[in-house]
Amino acid sequence: MNKPLRFSIVLLPIIIFSFFAKVLLVEEDEKFLKFNAKNLPFFELNDLDGVAVKSQSLDGIKLVNVWASWCITCLVEHPFLTKLSDENIQIVGLNYKDSSEKANAWLQKNGNPYIFSIYDPRGDLAFDLGVTGAPESFLLIDNQVIAHTQGEMTQRKWETIFYPLINKARKTK
Repeated sequence: MNKPLRFSIVLLPIIIFSFFAKVLLVEEDEKFLKFNAKNLPFFELNDLDGVAVKSQSLDGIKLVNVWASWCITCLVEHPFLTKLSDENIQIVGLNYKDSSEKANAWLQKNGNPYIFSIYDPRGDLAFDLGVTGAPESFLLIDNQVIAHTQGEMTQRKWETIFYPLINKARKTK
């Protein structure tokens, strides 16, 4: 076997591994630095109690959390969301591709950190937001989506991404 071919056989897997390691292991903070604020998509849906909710009703500072009763990771992050709610953080739930009966039973059993939960049974609003699955969280400030994270909301994500933006927004108001 010639030398350049052997070199390519060794080098190619290293390049491929390095590329995937960089893509998969990029820190959430680094992803956020590239986030571009966008307008909240227009919507008219009901909450889990059947009350009409429009996109315009999400003014001010809100954390929108995408969740579902079938989502295991949503249950894992739920105590942290409850803690945030107890600290007067306004959290709006976006119940994603679920049944209202199961969702309400889940909240009854596990507690409800949300000021209300938008019911999105087909996932239309979630699709417009760019949701790929549950859980995901969005920070809204005056109907602008200014931060987004996929997966479980953790103390680290809260402290490094969301809380600094909320503090900055509160100081400018």
